[in-house]
Amino acid sequence: MKPKLAAFLFLAIVVSAPKLHAQMITGKVLGENGLAASAISVKFMNNVNTVVTNADGTFKIMATKLPDSLVFSAVGYESYKVRVTDKTVKDIKFEVVLLKARHELSNVVVVGYGATKRKDVTGSVAKMEAKEFSEKAPDSKIAEDAVVGRLAGVAVSPGYDADRSVSSSVRIRGTGSVSGSPGLGKTADLNFFSGKKISFNDTVTIGAGEKTYATKLVTAGEVNDFNKWKMWEDFTETDFKQHSQQWNLFPRQRYCIQLQNKTHAPVVGQEVKLVRKTTKELVWTGITDNTGKAELWAGMNTAVFVNDGDYIILVTGKEQQIEHPTLFENGVNRLELNVDCNTNKNVDIAFVVDATGSMGDEIEFLKLELEDVLRKTFDQFSDLDLKAASVFYRDHGDEYLTKHEDFNDDLVKVLNFIKLQKAGGGGDTPEAVESAMNTALDSLSWRPDAGVKLMFLVLDAPPHAGKEAEIFALVQKAAAKGIRVIPVVCSGADKGTEFLMRSIALATNGTYVFLTDNSGVGGKHLKPTTDVFSVELLNNLLQRLIRQMVYMPACASTTQNQVLPFPNLPLNLLKVKISPNPTPGRVVIKTNKALKDIFIADFTGKILMRLTGNGKQDKWEADLGQYPSGTYIVRYITAENEWGAEKVVVVR
Repeated sequence: MKPKLAAFLFLAIVVSAPKLHAQMITGKVLGENGLAASAISVKFMNNVNTVVTNADGTFKIMATKLPDSLVFSAVGYESYKVRVTDKTVKDIKFEVVLLKARHELSNVVVVGYGATKRKDVTGSVAKMEAKEFSEKAPDSKIAEDAVVGRLAGVAVSPGYDADRSVSSSVRIRGTGSVSGSPGLGKTADLNFFSGKKISFNDTVTIGAGEKTYATKLVTAGEVNDFNKWKMWEDFTETDFKQHSQQWNLFPRQRYCIQLQNKTHAPVVGQEVKLVRKTTKELVWTGITDNTGKAELWAGMNTAVFVNDGDYIILVTGKEQQIEHPTLFENGVNRLELNVDCNTNKNVDIAFVVDATGSMGDEIEFLKLELEDVLRKTFDQFSDLDLKAASVFYRDHGDEYLTKHEDFNDDLVKVLNFIKLQKAGGGGDTPEAVESAMNTALDSLSWRPDAGVKLMFLVLDAPPHAGKEAEIFALVQKAAAKGIRVIPVVCSGADKGTEFLMRSIALATNGTYVFLTDNSGVGGKHLKPTTDVFSVELLNNLLQRLIRQMVYMPACASTTQNQVLPFPNLPLNLLKVKISPNPTPGRVVIKTNKALKDIFIADFTGKILMRLTGNGKQDKWEADLGQYPSGTYIVRYITAENEWGAEKVVVVR
């Protein structure tokens, strides 16, 4: 090639090459006290350029290629990474809130408000009983989940100690302690069920009395009363009877409806109504969840049992109804609709948080947990149209009653809002819960077409007396909007609060979450009225619930090869065999040991049917063909009160 021609071609290539359009990003950095943070290093991940914030916290930095990530760092602050896009460039109020530096916690044990660094020496050994699904935990995965992150310097190693023959409780004792910190030197009962051994190492004190915050520390449990419905009915007549009368809430007359289409896929986001046949009075409105089920309630605010023959269930806009619906104790009501499969990808998640003074022992831990959960949720479900929001509330006469950050797909704005909140005010036990729920339901922009709407209600105290009717109306409104309320009850709550929150969870198709004493974080936590429960890291538990509630099987496909968000299941202790599996509907369940009961549940654990025998059967039959295609759980209880479970896939 001639030199002049080669030079011409080279010049042509350079001229025609795509240009990198530089874009200016302007913003501001704040500390968690809300004040400007100066001298903060701001740089892109590719290290092309770096700037430092001004005295007023502002900065300008040139972006040559988006999307990219900005990293904010400085001595005394936690490093923070933010994903930036073209949308960030257009944001006239791009702000980032930095947290003060926490202690390095990759090898730190946190108990109460103290911390110790882990050494190579091994302290006491925690022992776990793998013989029974006992008091607090049904699954070996719980122990594995528990040690993901930085919980009490715990390490899991293979092994099994058989010298504990009754309790499945795990006891962990450190070889050292931290002086000057409350609750230290006490045994931590983590209550994990596993055929494994946990070792605990500590000795080096970081600082007496210092508060050390980190994620993956707070422990919690869940009681889903839909999964133990008969037990809940019994409790409302005994342990919770006076609290039911106190709050004028009677969640007993339950009508469950399952909707599916002609291809056996669940119908999601469909409005259904419970109506009095004689008077045409609207009694309850619900929205079908990601499994195609809705919960409808009669007599929720009356102790009088209403005649169930006086109801019909209407499917809004579909001109279909159930003339004689049955209460859940007699089965699930079912309808098949002539509609297409719907995999709605719009998901709204709100955190409503009590910020009164009584929350001061836990709120800083909880803020970190909520941020981590939201970040991981947005990362994990990038295929969904996720929006997050938050409400913080105090009480009448405080600095504020409620404040909120509306739904936004820009997660940074919601996280900034959460990080800026502090505990204060209050002074009496009841708080303005009704005001918080009002703000959450009316001031947040819930999308009517969102397939999943979740409200996590984090609190430690009930509403004020005299607000019973208002609370009932708010619960009705949440159910009618399809907003599933998941209370997260913190230290200091009483039995009346527990009952109220469990009732709200039931009425809105949610579940009840409570913090536990196992982490040593916060004050004394109330144990729930139930038979058994699992203790998990709150961080893992919240992520698990979100996975369960947003999961929808893909249209025109089986669920055999899909990753499902199963709850923590007990082991298949008896090696129960289910055949055929997968199945078009009918299954035979064989066991080599007498069983008391067998329960068929959906993948969230919600019970659909109960098989009861004489305790001597070794062969059971069930028909799952009436339910949508998907994966179901066969749970069983032996004559020795051992729990077990196995999965079965329905494919048609």
